Amino acid sequence: MIQLIASDMDGTLLLPYTSQVSDQAKEQIDRLIQHGVLFCPASGRQYPNLKMLFEPLGDRIPYICENGAAVLLHGEVIASAPMERTPCEELLRDIQGQDGYELQVNVVHTCYLQPKDEAYLHLMRDQVKNHVTVVDDIFSIMDQPILKISIYCADGFSQQYLDWIQGKYGHIFQVLQTSPNFIDATAPGISKGWGMEQLARHLQIPFADTLAMGDHNNDREILSLVGHPVAMQNGLPEIQALAERTIPRVEDFLEELLQAIEEDREEAFFSQK
Repeated sequence: MIQLIASDMDGTLLLPYTSQVSDQAKEQIDRLIQHGVLFCPASGRQYPNLKMLFEPLGDRIPYICENGAAVLLHGEVIASAPMERTPCEELLRDIQGQDGYELQVNVVHTCYLQPKDEAYLHLMRDQVKNHVTVVDDIFSIMDQPILKISIYCADGFSQQYLDWIQGKYGHIFQVLQTSPNFIDATAPGISKGWGMEQLARHLQIPFADTLAMGDHNNDREILSLVGHPVAMQNGLPEIQALAERTIPRVEDFLEELLQAIEEDREEAFFSQK
């Protein structure tokens, strides 16, 4: 029986050109809770951003944030994985020294920016709607537990840059391109799968009773962990290959699952791939 469902956000619950969680999805999540099933966003996004997107559910649901580097339950951090300070400083110096690249340093309750271009601040604060703190010197906040560093390039990343950053930092951090315009670095071994593992163990839920939905590279580990991996039809082929089924839209899938739960035919639902 499913007890815990995790969903990626961008490209999964938030399809292209969608910036808000639908009222239908929120109503379905509320119904899942009533049936004893927890729903958990699992995202590279920060906690304040995710909580805002899911209002009025708020802290009735858990959150796997920062690509798994922070897990919150009832508004409290139950697991986190800060990055090592010295290599963080080196990475930030590299980003600052490269034209066309912007940085973001995330802690649990905010992300720090030292924007080179006002357009980047506008993107993160007004479009993505992150909780943003602008600083004059990004190195002034390095005494805080850093969960994620993001690199942004408006024009996207060349294969040469991707190879370079993996070659220099891939053995120090978990480095992933999470979208055409973002590369995320977290502590080594950290992923949404790690976050899901911490949450499931904390709640004493068997992995066999978990489900996750995703579409991109940073969903690989969580889909490999759960009992029921689900991929988006618009997702990467290698991510679809990990799934027991593919779906076009999360809300349609959740409605089918809820009907199966409410009609006591959940086992049959999962036997129909």
